[in-house]
Amino acid sequence: MGDIYKIREFGYMQKSLDGLMERQNAVASNITNVSTPGYKAKRVEFEKQLSVSMGQGIGMTQTDKNHLPNGSKGVYGMKPHYKVTLTGAREDGNTVDLDKEMAINGENNIRYQMITQIFSEHLQEVLSAIKGEK
Repeated sequence: MGDIYKIREFGYMQKSLDGLMERQNAVASNITNVSTPGYKAKRVEFEKQLSVSMGQGIGMTQTDKNHLPNGSKGVYGMKPHYKVTLTGAREDGNTVDLDKEMAINGENNIRYQMITQIFSEHLQEVLSAIKGEK
């Protein structure tokens, strides 16, 4: 009964992993540029947008420009939002706080591992259902 909901959750988990990967890239860039004068730390936000798009469903993809547009693309139309940190600038204008970046990195890694584990478990359940196993 719940298997169809697990399939729908794959889209949500995929976009969560995409957002977390984008955040990881931003953190890596911030850490790399910790000594670059004038560099502004980047932040990636996607959780609020993902939550809103989850209410819209997974949406449909327009695979051909001649097909009728669907309107809302649901979760698949969601893109992470990039924000530049302007506060906390040092004397050289750099806004990277290495301690904060390391904390964000640690939390991001934990979330990524957790979602990957849940994704793997759901995939195993769906594959078992396809094979007719219980």
